[in-house]
This record gives sequence, C-alpha cells and structure tokens, in this order.
Amino acid sequence: AEASRTSSLAELNRAVGVPPLSTEAPLESAAERDEWARYEYLAAVRSSFDAAGQADAALPFAKRALELRVIEERAPKAYAGLHVVAFKDSLNLGRLADAHEVLTDLHGCASSAHRRVDKEAEAVYLERRADCFNTLVSVLHARGGVAQLAKLRFDGELRSELFLALRRHAP
Repeated sequence: AEASRTSSLAELNRAVGVPPLSTEAPLESAAERDEWARYEYLAAVRSSFDAAGQADAALPFAKRALELRVIEERAPKAYAGLHVVAFKDSLNLGRLADAHEVLTDLHGCASSAHRRVDKEAEAVYLERRADCFNTLVSVLHARGGVAQLAKLRFDGELRSELFLALRRHAP
C-alpha cells in the first residue's frame, strides 16, 4: 500500500507537470521516495507563488519542505538552498523572528553534518549561513534596523558569525 501511495504521488506530480528534482544520493526506501515526491510538489507550488510575486504565500511551502528530512539526507545542497529561500522570504516580508529561526536551523544542519563527518555538506551549510548573515546585516542596515539584532539570540558560533558580518558591512 505504501509503495502504491508513493507511486501515485509521483504519477500525480508528473501528470500536472511538476518538474522532477535530482537527489545527491539514491533514495533507499518507499518512505524516502514518498517524501521526495512531496518535496517536488511543495517546491513546485512555492516556485509558482514566488514567480507570481507572492512571497507570503510561497513561504509556508518552503517551511513545510524544510520539515522533510529526506532532503537534508539525500540532497544537502538543495536543503541548504531551501533554507536560503525561506530566510530571504522571511526577511523580505519583515518577519525577522522567522528569518532568525531559519538561520538557527541552518546552523543546526552544519553542526549535524560536522557530527556525521560529512565535510562537503558542512561546508555548504556554513557557506549558506555566512551568506544569510551578510544578507541580514545588509538588509537591516538599509532599512535602518540594525538595532533589531539586539532582540534576537545569537550564541557561540552564531554570535561570532554575526560579528564578522557586521564587521564586513562596517564602513
């Protein structure tokens, strides 16, 4: 029954023109294939809303896709990219707490990859985290809102990364 459900979701995605997305590692079970088909669907819907200029409607689909662990396990580059999309959408919508949450989760992904000794994934997550910090500081500076950073909690490596981004942005 589970294999049938997975097959049906994948077939439905193909029937409505949802583009297939590539994994970086093979999907090993029906459950992973099912989650991957859900990810393809969520990514397509999010992309459609984004193309229509509706970031507020796109964001929930990106956040839901971030809950699917198969992306982190089988496509860490796509997972890191999805974090960046959710981060930027949150920031552009003025949802600083949501952007902070996504940034914190991205930090957790880097830590998890480090524990797994997955150096390639760790490097991708750290690079995307640095990109997000630079974007955060730039956007808040442009809006005259750098003081809002004081309302957010940045501990350990996150605090160090924030200071680096602030220094890079300083005149």
